[in-house]
Amino acid sequence: MNTKSISALKKVKSRLLVGILSLGLVLLLISCGSTKNTGSSTDLQNFEQLRELVNSREFEIDNDWAVPLRLTTINLIGNSNFIRFKGDSVELFLPYFGVRQSGGGYGSSGGIEYEGPAKDLEIEEDMAKNNILIKFEGRQGSEHLQFIITLFTKGNVSTSVNSSERDPISYWGNVRALPVKKQ
Repeated sequence: MNTKSISALKKVKSRLLVGILSLGLVLLLISCGSTKNTGSSTDLQNFEQLRELVNSREFEIDNDWAVPLRLTTINLIGNSNFIRFKGDSVELFLPYFGVRQSGGGYGSSGGIEYEGPAKDLEIEEDMAKNNILIKFEGRQGSEHLQFIITLFTKGNVSTSVNSSERDPISYWGNVRALPVKKQ
């Protein structure tokens, strides 16, 4: 095979992987939260509880799975990871598995870390789909990070992270209220 054929095969393989990952994420979102809100009291109660949790801005997300762009799903159970909302600030550490396009270097953790205000915070409620969408941005050194978090009424969460220096990655996990500290 010549180099042109090898290059074309690599492009096809890359596009196939992106397509499979996209399809998997779409199927996850459909299975987790696309059921129509029937208006039952349980659905309404679950949505109200989720709304209260998000509005309190005192919650934490723990992820069980990472879904890198070019790799298979990775089990995160037992690996430290979190997204913690406290008021208008967010603190997070997410392990990263994937290709770094630029930046980084020696001495960096390799994970996605951010602590500071949730910049350009948007919260969108969708009662018909029983979910709440949270979008915000942050910086890790020179890296620009975009976070899209979908919270479902049963406590499931899907998080997507887009970066200016790395391949995109998604995470699946659960949300819970932050523990109340005794004084």
